[in-house]
Amino acid sequence: MGTLSWINGSSPATPAQAIDQLRGYLAAETMERLYAGDRGAVASLSIRTGLTVWCMGGLFRWCDDLGAQQTHTAADPEGAARRIVALSEPRTVRSAA
Repeated sequence: MGTLSWINGSSPATPAQAIDQLRGYLAAETMERLYAGDRGAVASLSIRTGLTVWCMGGLFRWCDDLGAQQTHTAADPEGAARRIVALSEPRTVRSAA
């Protein structure tokens, strides 16, 4: 079920607004040194070496650590932030015993 954020105006209207909201959610997760850029139809957020999020055409776009392109709707910067934070969490490798 979708949200009605488009009715109350909480959905970002521009790529820059979407990146700004994404930056806020990531900063709340103690991610630091976030650098944003805006070129009108395209905005970006540098998160760490090898991870930059682009916002264009109503989508956030980034590549995961394996190089696979990921997308998430720009209308949900909080959900995108959760996915991006998960990329930064340490992964455990199970050994075959």
